[in-house]
Amino acid sequence: MLFAIGFGIHGLDHLRRGMDASPMAIMIGGNVQAVFVAIAVLMAVTHRYRAPEAAIGIGFGSAVVFVYAHLLPTFWADYQDSYISLPHTGVTWFSWTSAVTEICTGLIYGFVGVRALRARKSPSAPVSLGVRAPGTTR
Repeated sequence: MLFAIGFGIHGLDHLRRGMDASPMAIMIGGNVQAVFVAIAVLMAVTHRYRAPEAAIGIGFGSAVVFVYAHLLPTFWADYQDSYISLPHTGVTWFSWTSAVTEICTGLIYGFVGVRALRARKSPSAPVSLGVRAPGTTR
């Protein structure tokens, strides 16, 4: 849930800055990412067997994409909304805070997924993300 909140806070910054402040590819990518974030979090909440893999892929993937899109200088303007390179339209302290929050919660979500995957492979370890083996009941 923390990851979804971090992602949502960053989305609020995009709304605050205006939808035309970012290239179209960033806006489309963010919407596609929102679907994947929702699916990954729903998988964790409903204790799906593949939730750890989803957390790893979406958590770490989101962190990498956000670092590229916002924290690096512009390499490909159509695919970045750099907070460092001009024009960085409407970027404020809230933009930086929301991006760093999303990156950090993505990393945490990925590491929780790694831990849950390891716990699933070790029967004596506690299971996080609420993951159960296939065929088991509550």
